[in-house]
Amino acid sequence: MSEQRGGLGEKSFTTGHTIPHISLDCVDYFLPPSKSHMIRMLAIASIHDGTTNLLVRGKLGLDIESMISCLITLGVGIERVTTDDGLVITVDGVGKNGFTKPNSEVNCGNSGTALRIILGLVASLKEQVTVSGDDSLSIRDNNSMLESLSQSGVYTEKISDINLPVTIRGPWFDGQKNEQNISVDCSKSSQPLTSWMIASALFPCDVKLYPTGKMVSNQHYQLTQNLCNNFGANITNQGEYFSLPKWSPKLATQHLIPGDASMAGFAILLTKLHNCQTRIHNWPASKDTLGNDMLQIMSSAMGIKWLGDKIVNDELFEYAIYDLTDCNDLITPLSAILALSGGGKINGISHTIYKESNRIEKTIEVLGCFGIKVKFENNSLLIDGQQSPNAPTSPVNCYNDHRLYMTAVLLASKFGGDLIGRGLHSVADMDFLQRLGLE
Repeated sequence: MSEQRGGLGEKSFTTGHTIPHISLDCVDYFLPPSKSHMIRMLAIASIHDGTTNLLVRGKLGLDIESMISCLITLGVGIERVTTDDGLVITVDGVGKNGFTKPNSEVNCGNSGTALRIILGLVASLKEQVTVSGDDSLSIRDNNSMLESLSQSGVYTEKISDINLPVTIRGPWFDGQKNEQNISVDCSKSSQPLTSWMIASALFPCDVKLYPTGKMVSNQHYQLTQNLCNNFGANITNQGEYFSLPKWSPKLATQHLIPGDASMAGFAILLTKLHNCQTRIHNWPASKDTLGNDMLQIMSSAMGIKWLGDKIVNDELFEYAIYDLTDCNDLITPLSAILALSGGGKINGISHTIYKESNRIEKTIEVLGCFGIKVKFENNSLLIDGQQSPNAPTSPVNCYNDHRLYMTAVLLASKFGGDLIGRGLHSVADMDFLQRLGLE
């Protein structure tokens, strides 16, 4: 089965390969561009009436490429050129002309963020559009997004016995001009809220959006709200509901995409495993860390000294409690880090079961393959410290989840081991294996 995914191929990553034992003393760790920022900026730039240049330092991951492919399919002009400052992605927004009915499926690959945003954007079209993804994305739950679209009068239909492909036909609210109300379940992900915020630039009317359930990944929807408001919206949180008035995006000519702070979790795990010195490049400003600055704030408990842009191992560490409500992508590497240092308790993770894999269950399984014991009790992960990992005795299945895979690669780099999921790192960090000398 192919290593490529929907948008660049239909299948998920199922190829096995061997990671050899390696030795590392010093590593330059370049954080890839934040796909959370980039995918949102691509969406907003696509509905802007004008040209926007997005400056990226580092290679684009496949999730970003999937979003670019989706927008091109919808008639957005996107080009790229390499400069001395980095890669520049030029987006010619459709503006008031709107998107073009595609001649084929809009394929979101494995990107959940791209999928939810695209579902909101194609609802602006009166024509029927089919949205699809790769094997892994096709089994993920999209009910919250689809149910909210149905409330607004958008036709939605699953055309198979799994969650994708899905057919969408808009527009919302049958073109009504008076203010409308909808409710959106935000207990599994904030991505549907993100989608509605961006799509509000195309609405025929103002909307009151009522979130239901305990909200999670709050910093991600706040990122969307801030970006939209920076570019012309006036989206406000009124407590009981979000006010989404109509707006027109107004973007400056160029925008810099920050680095992905969550990826520093792998740099820390690398440092712990190999007792090496790691220099982190492209660390974002605090406002762009999306809660992942926890890695800096809690570094001493993890037995890490963070000295400017350099991190080194520290023999001192302590048991601590970590809340991942707003930064759930850290769950797998953080669990491994705590097992190698002072141990800890990880809370705020119930929504991670809706990621590329059930990250609670699969984190326990994958780390268990390396002899690391993690318990799940009362909605928390409990991890004893000072554990001694070992090489896996059979191939480690990474379940089409790039963060499981990247954690497994780092553990295997210390002991050697066989993994299933070759190439999964390319979802978000194209240079991951090359950085380690493994490619």
